[in-house]
Amino acid sequence: METILKTLNPSIADILDRSVAKVLDFLVENRSFDYSKEEVAEGSGVSRPTLYRIWPTLERNGLIEETRKYGNTKLYKINGNSELVKFLIKIEIQLVKEQFKRMDKRNK
Repeated sequence: METILKTLNPSIADILDRSVAKVLDFLVENRSFDYSKEEVAEGSGVSRPTLYRIWPTLERNGLIEETRKYGNTKLYKINGNSELVKFLIKIEIQLVKEQFKRMDKRNK
């Protein structure tokens, strides 16, 4: 599907890929908390229409989970049981370690 999108309209595919990455990055970095869709859009820097377009893909692939309802608002967080999410968390931890190593070298 992704290849077909890039062939037909590369700009749409690139935007969606970046948007998914931004949302996942935000949710992985803030995995201890749950958020409304509006808060996810704001925190990740993705427009609300784009978030609503990619949200079904995130749900279908088990990357996010509904945690609770607050009035009429549903709250979500990253699905820590997803193998892909576990992998993304490992990458994030490794990147943070590398950043600390670089900072430590600069301070010596």
